[in-house]
Amino acid sequence: MPVTKAVLFDLFETLISEYAGGVRKASRSNKGNAERLGLSHDVYRREWGAAHEKRMTGQFADYFAVMRHLLKGQQVKVDDRVVKELYEERVLEKKAAFQGIDPEVIELLRRLKQEGVKLGLVSNCTEEEVHAWPDCGLAPYFDEVLFSYQAGFAKPDRSIYNLACDRLGVKAEECVFIGDGGSDELNGATRAGMKAYHAVWYLPLEMRDKITGHPKLERPLQAMEEIRRS
Repeated sequence: MPVTKAVLFDLFETLISEYAGGVRKASRSNKGNAERLGLSHDVYRREWGAAHEKRMTGQFADYFAVMRHLLKGQQVKVDDRVVKELYEERVLEKKAAFQGIDPEVIELLRRLKQEGVKLGLVSNCTEEEVHAWPDCGLAPYFDEVLFSYQAGFAKPDRSIYNLACDRLGVKAEECVFIGDGGSDELNGATRAGMKAYHAVWYLPLEMRDKITGHPKLERPLQAMEEIRRS
């Protein structure tokens, strides 16, 4: 069996969390978005959701392009200042997840680097969601970072896993993927030829058993133990 040469991590609800003690770290600034845009909540939610894949894969240039598309489709005109305010609020909302990073997560990354394992980040996200990444305590540990909006592919598309391997200079079978399971990412990693582990340390108890077929990690440093055994 190939020795593990690289570990790929998901970001949200794996390395960082938007919740603390079961409560969101930031208030949901988007609750009033529809009203401020002159739309009903149901229409806004539907159109925002319909743009999900294109948002994640960079088919929209940025948040402002998404909003222009959404508003044009609904034949609504909104002052540019309102859209700018919504963007800034969303950046702040997502920034909160980068606060209070679990020290055990940092320790896991430190130990992996110490043992010569390459680290990659593979996250389905848009620019405003990871605006805080460069300044967070996780960034220095990673050899490669793939944000889907930049890569042009999103999990579980096999292409984004292959791209990560190419950039790290490793084969898929030499990689381990660790994530909370969103976006069918664990099955995607498995199909790409990787060993996938289900990180459940941030997940509520009622959510942990909804994904099956992958070994579960109850705490970050358990990943170290599993990798050493692989």
